[in-house]
Amino acid sequence: MMTLFLTLLDAKEEKSKFDKLYEKYRKLMHYVAKGILTDDQLAEDAVQEAFFRIAKNFYKVGEIDCPQTKNFVVIIVRNAALTIAKKEATAGSIEDIDLLPDSELRQDDSVFDKVEIDELINEILSLPETYRYPLYLYGVYDYKITEIANLLGITTETAKKRVQRARKILKDNLEKGR
Repeated sequence: MMTLFLTLLDAKEEKSKFDKLYEKYRKLMHYVAKGILTDDQLAEDAVQEAFFRIAKNFYKVGEIDCPQTKNFVVIIVRNAALTIAKKEATAGSIEDIDLLPDSELRQDDSVFDKVEIDELINEILSLPETYRYPLYLYGVYDYKITEIANLLGITTETAKKRVQRARKILKDNLEKGR
């Protein structure tokens, strides 16, 4: 399977870097997935799906041995495991979502401009999980909505709505704290 992931990468340096990432985080990823799925085979499927998603977006991965990369791989494997768990539990229910224009995702940033970055990240990490991961990828890693949807295994519309709702919750929390 590792060969498949490596074929998604172009440069030899990227392949070596991916191999290091794989070796460093695969056990942690399996542990996270197993905690959600409780079945070894399904957990392994989640890990493989997560590595596939990471390989497709590997240009966004910075240093391998840093907290941001660790958080990133845990987010990806967690969402891959949740997707598998959802498929196991239900036969593909579809979420109804109203869409808002992209411009509404970035409007009224004045509250965010007045907050220190560490405080902002801590507030993001305190959000409910449904909103935490999409906003973290969007705000901290600067992923596009379509990339977030692909990484988390959700629709673009769902990713957009979750980022929008997360920003509103975050803004309200920050305004209360001021």
